[in-house]
Amino acid sequence: MPTTTDSVRTYYDENTKLFLKFSGHKKAQNIHRTLWMENTKSIEDALNTSNALILKEIESVASENAHIADLGCGVGASLFYIHLRLHNPAPALGLTLSPVQARLAQDSAKELGLQNQIHFAEGEFTSVPLPSESLNVVYSVEAVCHAIKPENYFKEASRLLRKGGKLILVDDYQATRSFNSNEQKWFDAFKNGWYVPGVRTVEQSKQFAQAHQLKLIKNDELTPYLRLRNLPNAIASALLFLGEKLPIEHVIVPSMLGSMALQQCLHMKVVEYRMLIFEKIT
Repeated sequence: MPTTTDSVRTYYDENTKLFLKFSGHKKAQNIHRTLWMENTKSIEDALNTSNALILKEIESVASENAHIADLGCGVGASLFYIHLRLHNPAPALGLTLSPVQARLAQDSAKELGLQNQIHFAEGEFTSVPLPSESLNVVYSVEAVCHAIKPENYFKEASRLLRKGGKLILVDDYQATRSFNSNEQKWFDAFKNGWYVPGVRTVEQSKQFAQAHQLKLIKNDELTPYLRLRNLPNAIASALLFLGEKLPIEHVIVPSMLGSMALQQCLHMKVVEYRMLIFEKIT
C-alpha cells in the first residue's frame, strides 16, 4: 500500500511514546539517531550530536536574534537543545505532522517555561504558518524522508528563508549506484517499514533545491559515526520474511522491520546518513 500523509501521521501517533520509551535516554527525549564522534562520551551526548552540529551552523548565520524553525520537530528535543544555547534568539517554531507529538512538545515547553519562546504546532512542512523570508535558518532531522513529494519541501523552505539564510538537513540519502536484487529488497523494506517515500539521492535533492534558489554548500557523510547493528543477511532475511507474515496490525511491527532493514542498507552502503546545508542565494 502506498505511503500517504495520513499513514505517516498514524505511524508517529501510534509509535512516538514507544520510541521515547526505548530511545536510550529519558533526559534527551530525542527520537533520532546517535552519532558517536571523537569526543562523544555518553548516550546523551550522542543523541545531541546532530543538534550541536545544527547549532553551530545557525550561529554562523545569526550570532544573535536568530529566527529559526524545525520542520518535522518530533517532540521538540532539538529545538529545546538549540534554542536554549542561542544568544537572544527570536521565538522559534516547531512543526510536526503528528498531533500526539505536538501535544507532548507543548507540554514540555510549558514544563520548561518556554511556551512563549518556542511554539509547537501540528501541520505539514509544505505549508508552514509563517511569513515569507522570515527565517535565518530552516532545519529538519530525519523528516524530509517522510515527504510524499520532497521537492515541495524545498519550495516551502526557500519561501521561508531570507537571502543568505541556511537550510540544514540531517537525513538518509539513497546511494547513486544501481542495486542488486538483495540490496533492492532491503531498500524497499526500509522505505515501507519506516514510511519514508521521500528518500532520494543527494543529486536529486540538490536539483530540487536549485529549482528554488537554494545552493548546496556542504555535504558531510555521518554514517561512519553511527554504531550499526546489522545482522548476517540470512538471519535478517528470515526475520523479515517472518515479520511480514505476522498477523499483527500495530505499526510498531513494520517500524521494527524497517529499522532492521535500515541497518542492512547502511551496512551495504545502499543508504547514507548525511548532513546537507543549502544557502538561499536570492
